[in-house]
Amino acid sequence: MTDLEIEVFTSPTCPHCPAAIKVTKEILDKNPELKARVEWREMNTAKSHAKRRARNYGIRSVPTIILTNTKTGEKSGVTGAPSSRKYLKIIYDVLGEDIPRSNQSEGSNSSSFISRFKNLFG
Repeated sequence: MTDLEIEVFTSPTCPHCPAAIKVTKEILDKNPELKARVEWREMNTAKSHAKRRARNYGIRSVPTIILTNTKTGEKSGVTGAPSSRKYLKIIYDVLGEDIPRSNQSEGSNSSSFISRFKNLFG
């Protein structure tokens, strides 16, 4: 049994939905400690079961990401495709845990900008 379920509500005509799917996959790929604890699925609102579930949550726009702690039942959600840093924070908040130190600097734009700048002239 997983600790966290993530449902990514999408629509086939949504231009931003692929980014929400992409960031979900990237977060789990870059954080192997989460991979075994998190189960995620895309909920295509063109299908009746996903449309019904979206209606039950009160979802009115896509992409919308719903995160559920399977142990406590706590839920959180975000509309749109969040940044990796924001998404990671939401995941750990719903799990009721702090982000591990090794992941806290991940996604820092200034750090990656400096690294790219150094590579240009180094």
